[in-house]
Amino acid sequence: MKIISGSLCKIGGREYNQDFLASSVNADAACFVVCDGLGSYIGSEVASRLCATRIIEQFDSIRALDPARAVKREYCESYVTDAHNFVCQNKERNPKIASSCTTVACVATDFENTTILHIGDTRVYYFAGGRLAYQSTDHSLAQTAVDKGDINLRDVRTHKDQNKLTRVLGSDYFIPPDVKVLDGPLRPGDAFILCSDGLWEYVYEEEMEADLAAAETPDGVIEKMERRLLQRISKYNDNYSVIAAMVVD
Repeated sequence: MKIISGSLCKIGGREYNQDFLASSVNADAACFVVCDGLGSYIGSEVASRLCATRIIEQFDSIRALDPARAVKREYCESYVTDAHNFVCQNKERNPKIASSCTTVACVATDFENTTILHIGDTRVYYFAGGRLAYQSTDHSLAQTAVDKGDINLRDVRTHKDQNKLTRVLGSDYFIPPDVKVLDGPLRPGDAFILCSDGLWEYVYEEEMEADLAAAETPDGVIEKMERRLLQRISKYNDNYSVIAAMVVD
């Protein structure tokens, strides 16, 4: 059994790209990270890059010492906390990016154990047996409206507060990531999609299921999802990024 992956990171209709992707894929373990720098804060493209690359560096470092620990919850949480501190240290040295911050979504797995973490509205979807089995919960005012019962989850995409986040990485007030540890080992046919809001706003969960069923490779899944997105966006759409990963024999 192994995991194969593909990725896409595009500027969309913006002047510059604040999304950043990073990954480490080995025969017996993998770690995937998607970050989305906050567009209204100068230098957030730096924050997203520093966060994503730092998490992968920490994962690889721990894995080299003790592979079993590298995917455990406490270690994965420490990667995100360390990335937050790393971003803040760089902000202190560079006043130009003092306001920068980012979302983060991460999956770390050795097939037997899988830890999923996120801060903000960059999402992780886990599919088991071709069906959506887990979806991360956004840290946003729109999600708060869902929690209160004011709107349906599907309506988050068009809610006026969809892009107003309640938790980010790199801010003065750090809240640890939400963490999901999968109950059992991964199996062939399982899949993950990690994506920024620039993608999931335009591609629905049932469409992700359909594209996973219709494509033989992660790149094929991404191609199908991007085709849907391009049919629906305006010329001022956000950056959009995605990592698709499939577990295969």
